[in-house]
Amino acid sequence: MSGAYAYPQYGPPPAPFAVGRLVAAGLFAVAAAFAVGGSFGAFSVYRFESRLSRGPSSSTTTTTGWGSFEDPLPADPLPTPKILYGIPLVVAGVLALVVALLLVLSARRPTEPPAVRSFGVGTTGLLVGVVSVIWLQLITIARNIAVNRPTDDIAFSSSYVIGTGGYLILLAALFALAGAVVLVVPRRPAPQPVPPGPAMYPPLGPEGQWQQAQWQQQAQWQQPRWQQPPSPYWQAPPPGWGPPSQS
Repeated sequence: MSGAYAYPQYGPPPAPFAVGRLVAAGLFAVAAAFAVGGSFGAFSVYRFESRLSRGPSSSTTTTTGWGSFEDPLPADPLPTPKILYGIPLVVAGVLALVVALLLVLSARRPTEPPAVRSFGVGTTGLLVGVVSVIWLQLITIARNIAVNRPTDDIAFSSSYVIGTGGYLILLAALFALAGAVVLVVPRRPAPQPVPPGPAMYPPLGPEGQWQQAQWQQQAQWQQPRWQQPPSPYWQAPPPGWGPPSQS
């Protein structure tokens, strides 16, 4: 509201939310949750059963992002190296969550933030790289066990399956990759607001209307003579006008 005539103010509208950034933020947030949660799940489960004369026995080895766990515990465990894949997975998940937060905070900016875009692409590369290494190892071990498994020996049996944690981190990599693709796609520029013209809205008050009439009259005088409307003084008088004729 302005003045005594209560005309609304015509200013630029607020910038709309960038839907692409919000979608990318949601994808990165889901990827972060799957990466952190999947690091604590089972990447693989290996079961070994023996049916010797001494009695059947079985053992299960579960591999996660924080090491391998055997059930039951062997009396003399072998010194096996532990590869803690959970550390890079958690780091990548935290970085993906930071990217999602930055995208939400910059959703109303009219221009694309190049720093956030580069940060999101780098985080996606880290997560996809770690998940690729883990899955290459899982596939290699599963193939080796399937090839070396005895088919005619009924005294031993083994099985190797990929656990829930392996599929969760795979989904995390796919969601992060989709978020990076959405983030890299250029955003269409927002339409610029058109300022109102002088003839779109009436001026404020009688004084403003008088000024507008003066401007229109001045613009009419500045036109060439052949473009000006005919003056009423140039028109011929109608018939019967004038002094009476003397007979």
